Amino acid sequence: MAGRGPIPEELLGRVESSLPELFDDEMSLIHGDFHHFNVLSSGRGWLAIDPKGVIRPAGYEIGPLMINPWGSLMDGSRFQVQTKRRVDILRERLGWERERIIQWALAHAVLSAWWDYPNLDWEYGLYCARVFSGIK
Repeated sequence: MAGRGPIPEELLGRVESSLPELFDDEMSLIHGDFHHFNVLSSGRGWLAIDPKGVIRPAGYEIGPLMINPWGSLMDGSRFQVQTKRRVDILRERLGWERERIIQWALAHAVLSAWWDYPNLDWEYGLYCARVFSGIK
């Protein structure tokens, strides 16, 4: 476990091996924290709020969308069913391969677990990573 915190070696290896391909995509200015609580309905239509304004491949936005709403979906099978459905919706709307969507979600879940490791609040990120890694 030294050097990788609570992240199992097989998950970390899968993420590390996918990063070169994921970050080979064109970089662009993206929101950086696009998820359910950062999209509001207004008189002007839907608005994305609280942008981070980062330069990343567009696929980076998949991660925050897939792990949110944070912690509220940790009830086992419901999260797994909703996650598979979200992957299907993103595949349909974006025209991307399922595996690419899952790779982005998995990478962000592992990153999230690492971010929260010093605060001992890494369980949800790791839970999401395990669910994402098990999607077929």
